[in-house]
Amino acid sequence: MNNLKKISALLLVLVMVFAIGGCSKKPGYSYKTENTTYAEGVYIYSLFSAYNEAYSILQSNLGDKFDSTATILDITSTFDETGEKMLCEDWVKNQADLITRNLAALDETVAELGVTLDKTQVESARELAKEDWYLGPYYEYYVASGYETTSYEDMLSPYGVSFDSFFTSTYLASVKQSAIFDHLYLKDGEEAVSDEELNKYFTDNYTSYAYFIVNLYETTIDAETSQQVYLPYSEELIDGVEAELKGYVKQVNSGTAYEKVVGKYMKAHNISTDPTVKNIEILESSALGEDVLKALETLKEGKATYLRVGDGDTSVMYFVTKFDINDEAEEYLKADGNKHTIIQNLKGEDFQNFLNDITENVEVEANEKVIAKYNPAMFEEF
Repeated sequence: MNNLKKISALLLVLVMVFAIGGCSKKPGYSYKTENTTYAEGVYIYSLFSAYNEAYSILQSNLGDKFDSTATILDITSTFDETGEKMLCEDWVKNQADLITRNLAALDETVAELGVTLDKTQVESARELAKEDWYLGPYYEYYVASGYETTSYEDMLSPYGVSFDSFFTSTYLASVKQSAIFDHLYLKDGEEAVSDEELNKYFTDNYTSYAYFIVNLYETTIDAETSQQVYLPYSEELIDGVEAELKGYVKQVNSGTAYEKVVGKYMKAHNISTDPTVKNIEILESSALGEDVLKALETLKEGKATYLRVGDGDTSVMYFVTKFDINDEAEEYLKADGNKHTIIQNLKGEDFQNFLNDITENVEVEANEKVIAKYNPAMFEEF
């Protein structure tokens, strides 16, 4: 992954990044273009983000040899797929420069293309940023789980951070990047994806399937411990489940609709709620278990199969059906969210190249006196 790809991921998954932004007590600028001036805190954010990225990379590269009690800045290592070795301190500073230039490039491109940011999206992003800034990321989850949280304000203000720099460098930057993408590739955009391209990508890459699970065990409460325990079925009961599912497979494979078959299963077992899990997705990105994925990959459309997963007291059987993906295309692509996801998959690499290009070519002035004031060593506490 090149440096700018990491920046893109940073902007798209903001709350997963440990980063900062801010202003000094006497505000100056760190970078500027003809149209925009960036506070010192924007550069501090970039530097801190780069430092944390380097820390994560070195921790992964060094494994058990990584020393969390020592500085990382004097380590020479590789930081991307190029294999080039760099002194960590130099890499962090280079990366901070690149991140800040990317922010400038986004602003210049918004102006150049005449992109209008959606006011509702901007305000929504601002509110999300405030939640993280004043309460901390995942505040509701941590509080509900009984854990204390640390706000970004408390965590980052010692470096002279303001909310505005934090917002500008994270949530607002993400809105700008998304707006540029939409301007280029959505309907009527300069490089809009045609309906034919969408349909082909969908039918070539997506799989439509459904399954339901049959447990091969029963649950009961242990009289002595009052704990729930699992009792595996006897081989005779398992054979009975297998025979039943085998019969359903034959029905689907001979043309009976899956919905009718699952209805028979529900009636036979007095089940009132449909146990079906149905999904349309790219299997390579699926969270399904390996055994079920293998079954789906080899299963023909319009057909069904069953398989046993696991052993002992948690073993189950899956009844799996794959549908004709062509029958799903029209309805699936009606949803704007689904269409947008496919366009992102189709144009993701092109857009990344576009971001690389605008970042490399943006005309920006770096305030070297301000930049020289900040060294990534400021983030190390031992």
